[in-house]
Amino acid sequence: MDIRKLVSKIAVDKENMKLGKIIRIDMLPGKTIKKNIPYVMIVVQKRFQKKLVVPIDAKKVIKIEGIYVWFNITKAEFNEVIKRIKKIKIEREMYTGSIAGKDSSNRIWIGYDPSGLSYKRKERKR
Repeated sequence: MDIRKLVSKIAVDKENMKLGKIIRIDMLPGKTIKKNIPYVMIVVQKRFQKKLVVPIDAKKVIKIEGIYVWFNITKAEFNEVIKRIKKIKIEREMYTGSIAGKDSSNRIWIGYDPSGLSYKRKERKR
């Protein structure tokens, strides 16, 4: 099976529930084996929420028919993966507590705020 043909198709679980659109194939390290294996990157877009890219192992493909690709996964399992990805994303975006700035004589100072109560930088929108 040529996995390059999966790009721009719609991912469906084994119970015919739509998961999302496949945008690319990435080589990521496996869960137990440290070799790079192909993962299908699925975009999940829900109303009033940001887009989220979810990786699913390309070995879970059951069949390809037309514009649909069936995976050997249920909607509940897929939602658990989405929750895990959201949690990781929130942890990466959190404020670390390091502070950097300049004083009136243009000297750079660096500090650390373990309480996290100081000014927080906002994420830049792209």
